[in-house]
Amino acid sequence: MELKEVLKKLCLCAAPAGAESEIYRTAKELMEPFGTCRTDKRGNFICTKEGSGTHFLLDAHMDQIGLAVTSIEEGGFLKFGKVGGMDRRVLPGSELLVLGTEPLYGIVSTKPPHLVEESEQKKAPMFEDMAIDTGLSREALQKKVALGDKVVYKPYFGELLGENVTATALDDRAGMAIIVRTMELLKAAGSTAAVSAVFSVGEEVGGKGADNASFACEADEAIAIDVSFASQKEVAGKRQNSTMPLGGGAFIGVAPILCKEMTDGLIACAEKHHIDYKIEVMSGRTGTNADGIAGAKYGTKTAMVSPPIRNMHTPVEIANLNDLEQCAQLIAHYILSKEGK
Repeated sequence: MELKEVLKKLCLCAAPAGAESEIYRTAKELMEPFGTCRTDKRGNFICTKEGSGTHFLLDAHMDQIGLAVTSIEEGGFLKFGKVGGMDRRVLPGSELLVLGTEPLYGIVSTKPPHLVEESEQKKAPMFEDMAIDTGLSREALQKKVALGDKVVYKPYFGELLGENVTATALDDRAGMAIIVRTMELLKAAGSTAAVSAVFSVGEEVGGKGADNASFACEADEAIAIDVSFASQKEVAGKRQNSTMPLGGGAFIGVAPILCKEMTDGLIACAEKHHIDYKIEVMSGRTGTNADGIAGAKYGTKTAMVSPPIRNMHTPVEIANLNDLEQCAQLIAHYILSKEGK
């Protein structure tokens, strides 16, 4: 399956933190050709490729940001709280999917501009001041929606010019697609390495799923794959040394918690195989699953590879397919280098 189609299948799954089960079937379909698939007690999806030599763990989180229903109001409006880093600036007027007994389409109701006071015009409404309108009455909603039910942006995938695509949940379905592509490359190259490919739960609410998987897998080396920031007007000034244009290739993370030996190895592979890359410097923790993976149980040597995306944590994130391919090529070449290939 082409990388774009893999990414599309993953992005069209509604799987917020705490309700990731919808994506399991798609994950199994994509990963079954490469090893034995299972889910652990925490809900992580793990594909085990048997092999010898260095045991690698590859991780990308499968959960996405979302909302949780906190009350069902008169008139049929749903009040909500955030699940993960939801951006309230883009919520008014957004199309949503309420994951009740059946998926319900909804829209975040917004005050008509004619009624907005001048003092409100430059402020994004607070979460407690917004509500979801499904068009149903309170009584009808109570039969379909329970308190705590999760809500996501209406799943969407679209193509832009060149190799760019836009979608909900590219954070971190892009990482999942990179792992699928990496496993394809390893299989084509006849890799004999042992690989535990993990699609972890709960990254958007603290990342404990990857910690559990790392503890259980006891890999020798791990590579966490999560998205980072593409350059754009609003970002360049604040993170000018840690962004790159879409189509720029792969970020290789450098941080105190990451393994310098692995980072140097990834850089050497990128140079040898003419893979475009940029160093992403983090002076402390990475803010990704890499932090928990590195410290779980006895500890695991850990590195980080990321594709750049725009509009992170919005319903229209943007990525470049070539960047995803470059990330996969980099990881595959690194693993193969440990086999002397």
